[in-house]
Amino acid sequence: MKIFETPTASLFKKALDVYTRQHEGIAKNVAFANDPDYKKVKTDFSAELQKLTDRRLKVSDERHLGNPETPTPLRPDSVDENLDIAEEMSKLAENQVRFDFTARALRRKFDGLDTAINGRAR
Repeated sequence: MKIFETPTASLFKKALDVYTRQHEGIAKNVAFANDPDYKKVKTDFSAELQKLTDRRLKVSDERHLGNPETPTPLRPDSVDENLDIAEEMSKLAENQVRFDFTARALRRKFDGLDTAINGRAR
């Protein structure tokens, strides 16, 4: 149904997918933190999310938003970094906050549709 396929709802759904993939990558890093042969997985998908957002935004000058690079999701970092468990846990907490915020925003969007359809708020 087109009423549920609005650009905002679609963006929220894609953002939730990005945050889910980030969570999986960070969780994998945490799970293998004690393995000396494990190569840390790249989990920064902010450029991918920025590209989704940029498609919807109109700008008067191309320099306003920048040009993010295309990310390579869930791959070992080319630089051999030591895995810092505290840093990974911090990333996990930040990602969870972003996921929760986006999920609540999507829920409010659907609650607004529910109110419009049924004529009453919950």
